[in-house]
Amino acid sequence: MIVDVHAHLGWDYTFDEDFTREDLLEKMGRYDVDVQIVQPGTCHTIEQVAKQHDAIADLCRAFPGRFHGMANPSPHLPEAVYRDEVRRCIAELGFIAIKLHPLAFGVNPGSQAGRRAFEAAREWNVPLMVHTGAGIPFSSPVNLIPLALEYAELRIVMAHCGHIVFANEAAAVFERCPQVYGDTSWSPGHLLRAWSRTHGPRLMLGTDHADNTGTELAKIRTVGLTPAEQHAILEGTASAVFSL
Repeated sequence: MIVDVHAHLGWDYTFDEDFTREDLLEKMGRYDVDVQIVQPGTCHTIEQVAKQHDAIADLCRAFPGRFHGMANPSPHLPEAVYRDEVRRCIAELGFIAIKLHPLAFGVNPGSQAGRRAFEAAREWNVPLMVHTGAGIPFSSPVNLIPLALEYAELRIVMAHCGHIVFANEAAAVFERCPQVYGDTSWSPGHLLRAWSRTHGPRLMLGTDHADNTGTELAKIRTVGLTPAEQHAILEGTASAVFSL
């Protein structure tokens, strides 16, 4: 089985990118991806993000077991509005995770607004994905170290593992925080191989964009990972972390 933990559906109001249902389904079929965890594009109002959350829920209902939702409301929404939308996504729509995007929302993960995502993930006992890499200082991977130590019970996923440029910081997070994982998107193959052997099964396939699907899979399959290491990245770790 192949599990992609980082996919999008909807218009991204920060990056002007349209993630379409047709692209998701076409690439999923072409490359034999079995399961995707889907989050909205960046939305700045509750009306925008609620509409995209509903579209993801519709996708999950249309293809049961193939898609799961990840909530991503802006942490700058009023606290009650943020908490209620997360509750709606998990309790009513069946979503299985929460996303925090420091770059897209201009939010320090350790700030009052950023901590809303950590508190919500703890309240609902779901994994929290945090964008890392582009967008320093807020997206610096090492920002996660004190938060991961404080919220030691959380399963935290570093999206992009520092976007190559901050890969050394991602490695430091892996070293200090055993409950922090990473997705493969935008990370070079030789680092995925090294991290798999240094830190164990902490990596999961993430594409970030449907157009990256073939590239991400080829990277995992051609960089010299053992069959067991490939299985961990393509399925095993994600199934454990997201309770699939």
